[in-house]
Amino acid sequence: MPNSTNIPYFDLTHQFANYRTAWLEEIERLGQTGNFILGSAVNKLESELAEYLGVNHVVTVANGTDAIVIALRAFGVGSGDTVIVPNFTFYASVEAISLVGAKPRLVDICQDDFNIDPKKIREAVDDRVKAILPVHLFGLPANMKEINSIGEEYGIPVIEDVAQAFGSVYRDAFGGNIGDFGCFSFYPTKVLGAYGDGGMITTNCEEYAEKVRLLRNHGITEPNQHELIGCTSRLDAVQAVLLSLKLKSVSQVIKRRRELADRYRQLLQDYPVEIPKDLPDRKHVFNIFTIRSPERNKIADSLQSHKIGYQIYYPMPIHNQIPYQGLGYSDEEFPKTMQACRDVLSLPLYPEMPDQHVDRICEVVCATLD
Repeated sequence: MPNSTNIPYFDLTHQFANYRTAWLEEIERLGQTGNFILGSAVNKLESELAEYLGVNHVVTVANGTDAIVIALRAFGVGSGDTVIVPNFTFYASVEAISLVGAKPRLVDICQDDFNIDPKKIREAVDDRVKAILPVHLFGLPANMKEINSIGEEYGIPVIEDVAQAFGSVYRDAFGGNIGDFGCFSFYPTKVLGAYGDGGMITTNCEEYAEKVRLLRNHGITEPNQHELIGCTSRLDAVQAVLLSLKLKSVSQVIKRRRELADRYRQLLQDYPVEIPKDLPDRKHVFNIFTIRSPERNKIADSLQSHKIGYQIYYPMPIHNQIPYQGLGYSDEEFPKTMQACRDVLSLPLYPEMPDQHVDRICEVVCATLD
C-alpha cells in the first residue's frame, strides 16, 4: 500500500495484480485459437455486456472517440450539419463531431450536475441540427427525460456519451440504454476499463446495430464485398477476455466507488466546498469525484505540497480550445461552464484505494479551508 503521505490520483497496479493470473490464462487459451480480431471472445463479451445493461445490441469498437464517430455516421451526420453538445466536456466529445465533417453547437450546462442543460438544447435546435450528444459527465447521467423529449419532438436522434458513466442509472435504465445510441470508452481508468484502448456502442434498434457493425469493419458484408465506406475500429480479443473477467465484478467496483464517495462527502460536508450529490432518479458511479470551490487553486497547491494527486477536469471550455475559437462564441454565453472551469477539482478515487487515503486527503483539504 502506498504511504498515506504520497497518494496518487489513480493507481492501476493493485488492480492489475488482482486480474493478472486469470487474464494471462485467458490469453494463453486465446493464443491457442489464433483468433485475436473479433471472433468468439469479442462476441461473448458483447453478449455479456448486452445482458448486463439490458440493451438489445452491443457493438464493440477500438475506443470511445470512434464510438461517437461511428454513431454519428450511422445517422448520416456530416458536412453542413450541426450537433448539439455541452461546452463543458472532454475534448473528444466535440472532436468526434468535427471528424465527421459536422459543426458542434455548444451549449451551457446545469449548475447542479455539470451536465448539458435541456433548456439550452431546446434554444439551440434549428433545421441544421442532426443529433443531440449529451455527456454523462463524471459518472452521473444527464436529464435524459427532457433530452429525449426534445429529440422526439423535433425528430433528432440522441446519442449518449457514456464514456465516464458505465453502470450509471437514470430512472430504471442504465446509461447507454436511454437514447438511440450509447457510446462508451474502456480506457483503463474507467469504471469498466481495459488495459489498453477500447469502446462500444449500444442500441435497441437492430437496423442501427447492423449499420455500426458494418462501419466498424470497412463495410464488409462478405469476404471481399463492401457495402459502405467504413473504417478499422475493432476491439481486440486480448482486451475482450479481460473485460469479460472484469465485468463479473463491476457491480462491486461501483459499490466501492460509491462507498469512497460517501466517505468524502461525509468528511467534507461542513466545509465551504460543493460536493457531488445524487439527484432524484439518478445513480452516480463516481468515475471521477469532482468538488467545486472558489479556492480551487489554493486547494490544488496544498494537495501538491502534501504529495497528493489531483486533476482539474476541465480548466478550459471547448470554445476556447484553438480549433474551436473560430466558431465565434464568447465566454458570456456560457456562465455556468465558465464558473465550473474556474472552480472544479477532482480528488483521487479508485476501487482499490484505502479509506485512510480519503481521510488524509480530506484532512488536507479541510485544513486548507479553515
